[in-house]
Amino acid sequence: MVIRELLKHGFKELKESNIATYQIDTLLILKTVLGKDDVYILANPDKNVDKDKESMFFELLNRRKNYYPMAYTTKRKEFFGFDFYVDERVLIPRPETELLVEETIKLSKEFKNPVIIDVATGSGCIAISLSKTLNIPIFASDISKDAIEVAKINRDRLKADVKLIVTDKLSFLKKADIIVCNPPYIAENEYERLQPDVKFEPKLALIDKTGTQFLEELLNQAKNRATYLISEIGYNQLEKVKHLNGFMYCKHDLNNLPRVAVFKLK
Repeated sequence: MVIRELLKHGFKELKESNIATYQIDTLLILKTVLGKDDVYILANPDKNVDKDKESMFFELLNRRKNYYPMAYTTKRKEFFGFDFYVDERVLIPRPETELLVEETIKLSKEFKNPVIIDVATGSGCIAISLSKTLNIPIFASDISKDAIEVAKINRDRLKADVKLIVTDKLSFLKKADIIVCNPPYIAENEYERLQPDVKFEPKLALIDKTGTQFLEELLNQAKNRATYLISEIGYNQLEKVKHLNGFMYCKHDLNNLPRVAVFKLK
């Protein structure tokens, strides 16, 4: 088949599967398979695609029909202006999490040489964005060895000064100025109601027994070890989080949903 036919086929298949971004996704899949950019695709509509790449296109298209995330297909996700590698070992960075980075940068100005720890780093997007923007070393931890391997890929690709540690929460920490975290905050009883594409992401990075247990444990560990703790929270958790020790304020995202909770610990 030629490029034009593959695009037409992809548009039809994904549209029928109720994929709202069917045109963009089809184009991204074809670009990924061919290793070409938009200009090449659009300038060569009658170019034949060899059988191996055609088969790969259909395979990836079929995955997307079943709501497999595009970020895992392309192995890329932009976050805070940086291009990150992602795969099924880590959570896909979300635009709303950029608010977590912005608030950390804002509070870091209170310290001359801030010591910042990113807990549950996943892909490393938060720690790396902070290190590159503030031009300082950042410490980052995750209980998942697989996640740390992905974070290492991103650290090395982006040449960031990030120290990566495989550990649970703050077991390695003596003192810090700021602890930042995008914890698992979806309660176990909410998992089945998630969108189908989210269920391809690692449960370890998503699911928390109560929705706030991880955060509460982190706050207990951080007490007397850090000045601030900045955490992403679920849209429906503000009332509960407001009653946790040290709560200062919450920042809302562009949809006016509670997104980032800030705690002062000393």
